[in-house]
Amino acid sequence: MTNKQVNSFESAVQQASKDPLAAFISVVDSTNARPIQGSGALAGIPYAVKDNIDTVALPTTANTPALIGSMRNVDHEVVARLQAAGAMLVGKTSLHELAFGITNGAAAYPAARNPFDKARSSGGSSGGSGAAVGAGIVPFAIGTDTGGSISIPDAWCGVYGYRPTIGRWPEWGAAPLSKTRDAVGVIAESLDYLQRVDATVRDHSTEATLSSPMRIGIPHADSRYLSPLASDVKEIWDNTLEQLEDANSAVELVEVDTDRLHELDAACGIGIVLYESVRDLSAYLEALPSRVTFEQVLEQAASQDVHELLSIAWQQRNNHDEYHEQIVIRQQLCDQWDHIFAKHRLTGLLRPTSPVTAVPVGDDLTTNAFGTEVPTFGTVIRNTGPGSTAGQPAITIPAGIGSAGLPVGITIDGSRGKDDVLFTLAAEIDKHVGVRSPLLP
Repeated sequence: MTNKQVNSFESAVQQASKDPLAAFISVVDSTNARPIQGSGALAGIPYAVKDNIDTVALPTTANTPALIGSMRNVDHEVVARLQAAGAMLVGKTSLHELAFGITNGAAAYPAARNPFDKARSSGGSSGGSGAAVGAGIVPFAIGTDTGGSISIPDAWCGVYGYRPTIGRWPEWGAAPLSKTRDAVGVIAESLDYLQRVDATVRDHSTEATLSSPMRIGIPHADSRYLSPLASDVKEIWDNTLEQLEDANSAVELVEVDTDRLHELDAACGIGIVLYESVRDLSAYLEALPSRVTFEQVLEQAASQDVHELLSIAWQQRNNHDEYHEQIVIRQQLCDQWDHIFAKHRLTGLLRPTSPVTAVPVGDDLTTNAFGTEVPTFGTVIRNTGPGSTAGQPAITIPAGIGSAGLPVGITIDGSRGKDDVLFTLAAEIDKHVGVRSPLLP
């Protein structure tokens, strides 16, 4: 390990230990850190892991009281591959309790704060990872995504993020919500880091065969993706389209009808998670070194919104027929994505990541948007739901700072299984609209 690597890692540990954003739940003891073996692709680079992903070095709490201090015997395979490549674990990051929300509000541990404004949420559920990268403590952090839990913190904290096609990365070893929808991914300070981490941990890659120009789908102006948008989000979105249209680039914008995506997602998305969460989380809890039950987690849940969702899930755990109908609808949603891409010969679909910028800390149930009081969860996941339910890979790019001084992100959804093509498209878009956070070193 070079002196520069030592200093980088120790500096990250010191910053994480002092962390004014409550981005970290636990931090390693740097004096006992594992020495770097060889010169792997990520040798000496500090990183963080969302605290619902198993690590031997630190407890995995999922920010829920029933799992405080809960240790694991085996690292998640993504963590193991990062360690083998020389990356250095700094700590475990905060999350919305059990990854069951999008504000990273207070639960077993305090709410994670936004690096641009400590009175604002860092997003969720991977909000601690977003804040840790956005504040420049680590260059990348691992998160999980079920319905937008990587891309929302990316957008709100002004950084990049990648949700892979389910199955591209190892999946076993994280507290689950939904085996159908859960994906482990990465949040980073640059697109380059997203690609380096993906190359390190993926199980397979695909050939990036592209037509020229690359055709990017844009939702109709009155689509659910774009109507309504907060004024600062609309400002950055309009500017993004102008930059892409004016640029001498290898992309072509194509307006497409996306309404059916939202209709199908509304008919199956949350229902699948509610049914599967009892089954999948229970199986994970029963396999722990110190067994915990779903009922214990439910009884001790610290946040009102998560307690309510767990209660509904418990009540619906035997709705087998309804669940199977929702799985059929999900397949229709996947087919609709494929139809849109094939009909318009698209490489990706571009959209605002979130209809709103970071909401105030504490707005876990409702928030003010579009001039009225709206449900926080449903409003924020409106744009992330259709793609995440279908399992489309997605890359989020910071597109600028809005008039209120808060970051705005754009997301490109790709075709399932064509993540390498998506990376190539994202690199072209990033040339013209990517905006590096002013908070990063």
